[in-house]
Amino acid sequence: IDGVERPGSPLGIALMRLFAGDNTAARSLVHIMAVSVKGKAKRDGMALKFVQCEDVSRAVLAWHRDGVCKRCGGHGYTLIEGAPMLSEHSCRACKGTGRVLFDEQFPLDLLLLARWLLAEVERRRVRALLCLARHALRARCLCLRT
Repeated sequence: IDGVERPGSPLGIALMRLFAGDNTAARSLVHIMAVSVKGKAKRDGMALKFVQCEDVSRAVLAWHRDGVCKRCGGHGYTLIEGAPMLSEHSCRACKGTGRVLFDEQFPLDLLLLARWLLAEVERRRVRALLCLARHALRARCLCLRT
């Protein structure tokens, strides 16, 4: 995945739109990510169809955006039945992490590729957020000068 640092890059723009609340940017992100997955798979000697790359990209993005365990609500512990309190027992679904287990979302043959993509998304997400922060600071400085 290239170019988040450049505000004009497709991935950078799509990430910024997504962070700003534009959910339609997810479709663009999936396509951009799928192109990267296709390239990585080819370099690793894997023959994947583009639709498979889109599926991996969609699943990684969905986990990244909302990976909270639905069974425990992200607390990591089970609720006490009949009471609005957490028990002392770890949630079996997420093993106490409060998040859906990433590795269980993918078949073994695609797991390393999915992990690679997740690391790339997280790394690029930080860069996109830094870029947004820089732009916000510049805009604030310009407002203060006038």
